Amino acid sequence: MSTHPVVNAAVIGCGVIGPTHAAALSLDGRVRLRWACDVETDRATALGAERNTTDWRTVLTDPDLHLVCVCTPHPSHAEIAAAALAAGKHVLVEKPLGSRPEKVHALLAAAAARPGLVAAGVFQHRFAPLARRLRQLAAAGDLGPVEDAEVVFRCTRDAAYYASGAWRGTWDGEGGGVLINQAIHTLDLALWLAADAPVAVAATVERRRMACIQVEDHAAGEVVLRGGARVAFTVANDGVTRWSQDIRLRWRHAEIRLGDGHRLTGLRVANAALEAELRALAAIDLDGMRLPGKAVYGSHHALQVADTVDAIIAGRPPFVSVADAWMTNQVVLAAYHATAGGSPVGLPLVDLRQPTLTLPAGTP
Repeated sequence: MSTHPVVNAAVIGCGVIGPTHAAALSLDGRVRLRWACDVETDRATALGAERNTTDWRTVLTDPDLHLVCVCTPHPSHAEIAAAALAAGKHVLVEKPLGSRPEKVHALLAAAAARPGLVAAGVFQHRFAPLARRLRQLAAAGDLGPVEDAEVVFRCTRDAAYYASGAWRGTWDGEGGGVLINQAIHTLDLALWLAADAPVAVAATVERRRMACIQVEDHAAGEVVLRGGARVAFTVANDGVTRWSQDIRLRWRHAEIRLGDGHRLTGLRVANAALEAELRALAAIDLDGMRLPGKAVYGSHHALQVADTVDAIIAGRPPFVSVADAWMTNQVVLAAYHATAGGSPVGLPLVDLRQPTLTLPAGTP
């Protein structure tokens, strides 16, 4: 068991999601924000850490640092996290773990080489009380085998959004579009609640309307699970919808539907006591924490940060390890492989070379 009286933490990448991590860390009295790191000095300074720098490698040389939150643009996630683990630091890595499979595999190898360190991947919606209970029931077989599922996700990201960072909307800088950046959270929640391993992905990603980006603004396909069930998905940056989510999961003995904010909108279970329990869990509202950042991502970051700190202090694995987080990250990358090759892709990914797609522009 760790004897840290205080967990000294660093936030590397202080842009959109970095302040959310800093605020979540500030809610935990066991944590001190020792470092803030960003290529833009003003953004690092704004977090109010004890020390600021523009070089993430400097952060890793601090012998008194325990935890590194990696909140940089996608392509550097795996590299920074793997280096932090090699330097003896615990890590909490934002989604996606990486946009190239070979870099994620290097991160997974780094985590495996340091089993005494916490290596957690961010999928904060798994921490919702209702989600955790549903997963427990599904994994135990109490709902029966999963039979099918559907995910529909829509949002709007305009030209100004993509112009806000040179990395956005590019294959090299972002690794994809609406699927890997926005919809990945909702797809992850559905796959995790299904409690069955993905074994294949058939998908097509397209650029239907956004002329200013290289990557997809629409994706559709299905994920085949080990037990034979299929999770259909449709995601779009449609230019009309601000932010909309819909998850429908059907097991043999239950059905659930989650709408915007992943809130419960439909429930069918045979047991009245279980129905009452699930509805009570669904009523728990954590948004009063008022973490900064995008409201659509909710306030479950605070629960994931607390779990990571608990894991460090107790010397146990985190609730969402990087290996756990790789599940949905891999599904998304497989969708790009499937588009490039024109046929379904089996999992785990054998070809670690992520294809660079050239998507024709559609008609707005």
